[in-house]
Amino acid sequence: MIGFGIEQYGDEQQIKEIHVNTGKLGRNDLLISIKASGVNPVDWKVRKGLLQNDFPYQLPQILGWDAAGTVKEVGEAVANFQAGNDVFFRPEMEKQGTYADEIIVPSSLVAPMPKNLTHIEAASLPLVGLTVWQALIEVGNVKEGDHVLILAGSGGIGSFAIQLAKARGAYVAATTSKKNENFVKDLGADEVLLYDSTFFDTITSFDFMLDTLGGEAYRDAIRWMRRGGKVATIISERDAIRPANVDEYEKEKLLKVEFVFTRPDGESMNHIKVLVEAGHIRPIIASVFPMTVEGVRKAHLTSQTGRTRGKIVLNRRDG
Repeated sequence: MIGFGIEQYGDEQQIKEIHVNTGKLGRNDLLISIKASGVNPVDWKVRKGLLQNDFPYQLPQILGWDAAGTVKEVGEAVANFQAGNDVFFRPEMEKQGTYADEIIVPSSLVAPMPKNLTHIEAASLPLVGLTVWQALIEVGNVKEGDHVLILAGSGGIGSFAIQLAKARGAYVAATTSKKNENFVKDLGADEVLLYDSTFFDTITSFDFMLDTLGGEAYRDAIRWMRRGGKVATIISERDAIRPANVDEYEKEKLLKVEFVFTRPDGESMNHIKVLVEAGHIRPIIASVFPMTVEGVRKAHLTSQTGRTRGKIVLNRRDG
């Protein structure tokens, strides 16, 4: 594998070209030529060394865990893929990443790429799609008629979540800034809550909340939840300070709160493929950078602002 990653933890200047052994193709594996890779906050958190307790990598480490590409070779036990297939996937976090020319991935984590997407568009979907699927469907069991609240509706996670919740027949509200109001409405939100407005409130009681912010934003949103509602959060204590009174508020509302750390899963990727091909989900691309040292550095700095509208993608131009 030739890719981009780190030999030591630190700021974006630590990103460099990395050469590591691709590995041996297993019976149930696919060798995939990567065409594009999504960029996510977890990438720069790994780069900074913030996840060393969770993932004690043996450096050097190629970053990125979100990609689309073309199958180059299949393991002898693989029956549902063949060389030449376009695919999208989220590989295992414990292994080398997708800012690279190729990667070996278990076929169970891979799905055929939606026929109506480019590699760049498809690469924007695996991690956010799986996160939202596992939060809304597995934790929230969101269904027709439910009232769903999404914090930060214009981000990569939020923009996908609005679309999936609407596809399930839910009433959807999302928080965002005034400049992103129309964008969030265009995604299908029934109600837009502007956090930079003088009137930031709603009379709606929500059955489910997807928390992508944590901290005071999450604490303040609890007042809009119905008693016994469900919350899926992607925010850990390392991401945001948890206000002291949040536990009390959650108990008062009898909320069922579950933390979601995205797991790779080809079956869920197939569900996402079906939704995309049916027109219920469209990828939202914020920026595309070349898959080069400088391109990865710029992508990380952009992601770290926390102000992107949709997803950041790296394009492997020679791919």
